[in-house]
Amino acid sequence: MWCVRAWILIFEVALFVSGQSWSTPCPLELSPSSVIVRFGDPVSVNCSTSLDEFEGMGWEATEGGTSLIGNLQFVTWTLASLKTWSIQPKCYITVNDHFQCEQNLEVTVYKMPDSVSIFEPSLTGPMEAGRTYRLQCDIRNIAPVRNLSLTWYRGNEIIKTEMRHNDIAKPQNESFYLPISPKKDYDGLQIQCKVQINLGVSGPKFTPIKSEPFDMVVHYPPSFTSPQQEILDLAEDDKPILNCSSDGNPQPYYHLLSPAGDLEAPETKGVFRPFSPLIPGTYNCTATNGMGSATKVFIIHRTRNSSATFWVIIGPVLALALVLIGGTVWATRRGHSQSSPPLSGEGCSLVLKPARVVVKFGEPVSVTCEAARPPRVLGWESTVGAAHTQQDLSVQWKADSLIDWIEEPICYGVFFTAPRQCEEKLNLVLYKTPDSVSIRLVNHTGSMKEGKEYQLLCEVQNIAPVQYLVLRWYRDQTEVYHSAFTELTQSSPVQVSSILLITPTRADNGAQYRCVAELDLGPEGPQLAPTVSSGSLNASVHYPPNFLSPEPEMLDLVVGEEVTLNCSATGYPTPIYSWLSAHTLQETLTDEAIITSSSLLPGTYTCTASNRLDSKSKRFLLKARSKGV
Repeated sequence: MWCVRAWILIFEVALFVSGQSWSTPCPLELSPSSVIVRFGDPVSVNCSTSLDEFEGMGWEATEGGTSLIGNLQFVTWTLASLKTWSIQPKCYITVNDHFQCEQNLEVTVYKMPDSVSIFEPSLTGPMEAGRTYRLQCDIRNIAPVRNLSLTWYRGNEIIKTEMRHNDIAKPQNESFYLPISPKKDYDGLQIQCKVQINLGVSGPKFTPIKSEPFDMVVHYPPSFTSPQQEILDLAEDDKPILNCSSDGNPQPYYHLLSPAGDLEAPETKGVFRPFSPLIPGTYNCTATNGMGSATKVFIIHRTRNSSATFWVIIGPVLALALVLIGGTVWATRRGHSQSSPPLSGEGCSLVLKPARVVVKFGEPVSVTCEAARPPRVLGWESTVGAAHTQQDLSVQWKADSLIDWIEEPICYGVFFTAPRQCEEKLNLVLYKTPDSVSIRLVNHTGSMKEGKEYQLLCEVQNIAPVQYLVLRWYRDQTEVYHSAFTELTQSSPVQVSSILLITPTRADNGAQYRCVAELDLGPEGPQLAPTVSSGSLNASVHYPPNFLSPEPEMLDLVVGEEVTLNCSATGYPTPIYSWLSAHTLQETLTDEAIITSSSLLPGTYTCTASNRLDSKSKRFLLKARSKGV
């Protein structure tokens, strides 16, 4: 006790002699010395002194302050819920009339962000390789900003890390930007931004908050995966596969230009499989998409093999022998066909069984041709399975595996009494189901916006014959459109497409669109029409917030009774809510859509529902009313 009084006496003498304020440390200790508190959480700090004699001590603060308290060596500043962004509590001690000192408490109030989102404001569809874009990462309602860091990721690779320094204590909306020039290798990668609040060694540790990934869809022109020129030395009967597949986005379309100048049917996979030997010369294959085109050259050289030489020498001799042995079969047939048109239809004594045949590509087929009277020659003219007989009443045309896209086979008969030969053409339908049926949006990726028109494209790859195709569009289980291709007459496989125009509403959000390719081959075809369906395109439709009841509401406020403010709104993405009131100096009260409380004050409360498309506000006017009135 004597030591304490001596210390005070020395202190007072020093003040009197020097005429200055006390410069020795204030005899106060804060525990903890600083605090980091989440907005709305409780806080408690103890202030103590080692002095035995003093007049009193207390806390000075805008919330939770105390009066001067004596006879205690500690005093506590406490709040059940800290809802002030800037607060500077001070613990003070009064030793005597000449000496009072204080110790400031450092308080950091933090709030995790409502949302972290990433987008490209100017982007309405896929990115284009070589152009420059600026991605934007938006952080909504975060505090404190001065402790904020943001990291950009491309896949698992860190692109860039940024810090933000801002002394404003209240929650802020912050935006970071990343310039990016996409390459074709970026197609399919994901960009994310990760937010971290750094509150020091003594502060809590948080898991970084990541945005939803930004899926990069990059369009780039075609480039070939094999050399751009190939020289092929082929035997006369070889049917080479010309591979000019390329890498490009959107998927390239292919055209092959032959030396004869004819443009082959477009292929989508870039692999051409000719049905007959190619003539020597230069073939130009062009791959094209909306970003550009590239051309690959095939140079075909033909070399005569030993078997070909054999048939060049022996062929004419053998043909002459057949004519001599078989009488005038072929000469007669050809003579009739050249001198006068053959008989067909009514008056022709030939019957085909069956008269119409539907065959799947690669499967066997057989048809019998019968003569009503004895023929001189009866046979089939066809590039596959040609046959003939003499004086028999029937002859069969067959193929173990029909893989050539040929004209209809013709049964012919030469009769002893008829002036001309008779012919019956087989109605042959060789069909092939498509390699694939796909559906996609044209020039757009990601979610759609309500009220905007979009094109859905259905692509059917390698289907035959196209004139029997019906392409049906479905929304969920309901057919909404169909298209036929009866005006086309191509017998070999082709690629076709159909476009469906839609203007989505919010009711379309979550709907599934698909297209189905159906081959209607008639009664001779399969009992169940062959169908191939695309995958489903799930419609994601964004629409702005819309209040269930948008008009301002006036509510009675009775002291001590709960009142509910309902600001619920529909919208996609799901709206984020914020509340403002003059009583809280324009600060956010909560991020919930509904407030139920008995501690609200009379006045106007404004609720804002926001998503990336729009923000809408609604007002609530609370009017005080006494109980029983």
